[in-house]
Amino acid sequence: MSLRRRSPALSPSIINTKPDRPGFRSFKTTSAVSYPRRWHRDLLIQATLDPSISFIEPVPAERQSQDSFKVFIWFEDRRRLLVAAPDAIDIGVYASLPDTLTLDRSTVLDEPRCSVARQIWATRMVQISPGDRIRILRELSESPGGVPLGRLIECVKSNDADSVDIVLALVCSGQAEVEVGSHLAPDTPIKRAARFQPLERGTMRATFV
Repeated sequence: MSLRRRSPALSPSIINTKPDRPGFRSFKTTSAVSYPRRWHRDLLIQATLDPSISFIEPVPAERQSQDSFKVFIWFEDRRRLLVAAPDAIDIGVYASLPDTLTLDRSTVLDEPRCSVARQIWATRMVQISPGDRIRILRELSESPGGVPLGRLIECVKSNDADSVDIVLALVCSGQAEVEVGSHLAPDTPIKRAARFQPLERGTMRATFV
């Protein structure tokens, strides 16, 4: 995900979200994140899979605006506001506050990143047996520079699911990392995920207006 440092200055208004939409959750979210558009979900998936982002926190609905979508993220060891807008021209008005990153819709939907991220996230509910998990993590620990996907699937011994899906489910759980900028292939490197210290309650309070 290519992030640009910019800032918002629009009057906030409440986002209209569907009541039956439970919100997005991942191993990086501090709580469920409500989102009004499908491409906002793609943004949250990509942020979850981006190794440079450690945590994601929702921005209160009353501080959202109709022409943008906002979440807080920890990026490069700093808490920042991430603003997503439909068009690059809409991002141009976000140019005053510090510690703000921006993305437009076309960047979020850029291929193959968008499709690859969706493919990986689709495996999040795949069950990983304890044996498969330990074998995969041990292989990753012994190769800090990464292990090709085609080699990692040899660690999978169970027949409960496709071996590739089992490896990718480990990515969705936050224990492994993969670059989503290219199509998945046997030589796609998978790395052991960095360990982040859990945030203490109250350390990610909204401060912008």
